[in-house]
This record gives sequence, structure tokens and C-alpha cells, in this order.
Amino acid sequence: MPVIYSEFRSPWWMFNGDLQTQLPVLLRRVKLASESLVIPTTDGDELSANLYCSASERKKTLLILTHGLEGSNKQHYILGMAKAALESGVAGADVDVDVLAWNLRGCGSPSNNTEKLYFAGGSQDFDAVVVWAESNGYDNIYLAAYSLGGNIVLKWLGEQGVSARARGIKAVCVASVPIDLKACVTTLDRWRNMVYRLYFVTSMKWRLRRKAVQFFGKVDLSRYHQVNSFYSYDEIYSAPLNGFASVDKVHAAASAKYYLDKIDVPCLLVTAKNDPFLNSDCIPLSLAEQHQMLTLEITNSGGHVGFLDNQREWWLDTRFLNFFKSLS
Repeated sequence: MPVIYSEFRSPWWMFNGDLQTQLPVLLRRVKLASESLVIPTTDGDELSANLYCSASERKKTLLILTHGLEGSNKQHYILGMAKAALESGVAGADVDVDVLAWNLRGCGSPSNNTEKLYFAGGSQDFDAVVVWAESNGYDNIYLAAYSLGGNIVLKWLGEQGVSARARGIKAVCVASVPIDLKACVTTLDRWRNMVYRLYFVTSMKWRLRRKAVQFFGKVDLSRYHQVNSFYSYDEIYSAPLNGFASVDKVHAAASAKYYLDKIDVPCLLVTAKNDPFLNSDCIPLSLAEQHQMLTLEITNSGGHVGFLDNQREWWLDTRFLNFFKSLS
């Protein structure tokens, strides 16, 4: 598909990718009533989720939202997208849509019931979410995912191939996705990203420590003090905990970049040139130009899952919904 060089513009006072990443977290507040539920996994664990309905009875159309690294289904961009979809629908004039926002394993509240935590290649957990949707009568399923969650969803789509359509997946929108995990880790571990590295790595370490306390003897903390970067976290914990022999193997196996060519449903990938988390290896220009299902939209600004425009509107919600509706 042709690559779109977007006309999106950030406000003048958000003059770089860091402000465009950080300020939306502070500026956006959304509250919605929901039904809490749990989704069983194939290995006996549970994922927490919230279901948002536009009416008293569940509908046939569902939008599944997937959050990013160290987040939850209460992130501002998740709740904002849920609200926008409930108000205007995702398929033409259809406003009767339900929205499911789920938590990656170990995120949100309540937490999962085992020592296992999410990781960038955990597409089997997303499959459990789709199974839940299928078993609850949803025939038309749309997907929106962000950051690390986008990597998981894109990987799942590539693994599914033509089967995704048969399972009711109609279209997918993702933003700010680290499709090349090695490149993303290298970028985040640079000195200029020290604040992000300290925040996220500290958060991941505390999550790991809580699991070690809760499930004594199942999480080895003997090398805990050596974790001071994304790379060292993946090397010491992500790789062995998920059955990989090395950090390079986990990055290769989990990166959505190597699954994109198998995607067989309409997909929009939005990424900003000034995203402080990513670099050019996460912008699949050549593949998108040849891919019949992948639309790549590149913005000059927007940061990482920011995208507040110069009219003070949350552009990403509208862009995703317009993409969905253009296909109906």
C-alpha cells in the first residue's frame, strides 16, 4: 500500500517528542463505567479486563484495546479510545459496539494468579482474549493496540495469517509500535533516554520483586542487582523466563517485524518520526510499499502514543475510527 506522510501537527508549545509523549499523560482524564471480568489462559492463569458497553445488552461488534509497556487498561489513550468508539462506533453508522480493554499478564488490577509476567512476544495471551470474544458471540472484531501491545497484536496477526479473518477480525489499528525489539532496546538504553529507562526498568524490577515475594522460590533474584537497562532485564529475566537461550533469540522471536508479511487483514500502523522510544528500524517503509494489507502512516510529530493535535483534539482516536469506517 502507498505510504502516507501525514499532515498531523502537534501544538506549537509541545515542541519536541518528549513533551509530546509526556504531557498527554497529564492532560487527559477519562472516566467510564465498565464491567470487570477475567479471561482464562491456556496455562491456567487469568487476565483481568474491563468491558464497556453502549447499551444494556452485549452486541455483535467488539473493539479490543491493548495497552503498552508497564501500563494497564486504564491508560489515558485506552479509555479515550473506548469513549470515542462507544460514541461513534467503528463500522459505518453502527454505534452499537462493545469495547474490551484487557491487561497484559501481571498488569492492572487484579493481577494474575501465577508468577508469570507479560513479555513482548506473548501473543498466546492475546489469543486467549480473542477466544473469549469468540465464545461470547462477537462476530465482528476490531483491534486497536499501542506501543508494546501493538507488537504483541501484530505478531499474533502474522501468526494467524488467513485464519484471522475466519475468526472475525475485520481490521486493526496500531500506533508507536516497537516492531524491532533489538532496535527499540538500543534506543531506550541510550543516555538521552535515561529518564525513560530509569522509570520503566525500575517499574519492571519492582513488578518482578513482588512476584518473587508472592511466589517464593519461583523467581530467582540472585542477579536482580545487575539489571540496570532494558537489555540487561531481557538478558537476565525475559529470555530465560520465557524459554529462550539468549536475549538476541528472544528479541528475534518476539519482534513483530518478522511477522508483518503474513498479516491478511487491513491494518493501519501509525508512527511518529520524533518518537523517543523508536528509530528508523521500527518504520517498515519497504515492506509497507509492497504489502496489500498494511497502511503505514508516518507523522513528523506526535511522540510516543501522544498525538494531541494543534486543535487540541486527540487525533489518534479519530484516525483509528476513520480507518475502520473507511472499510465498511
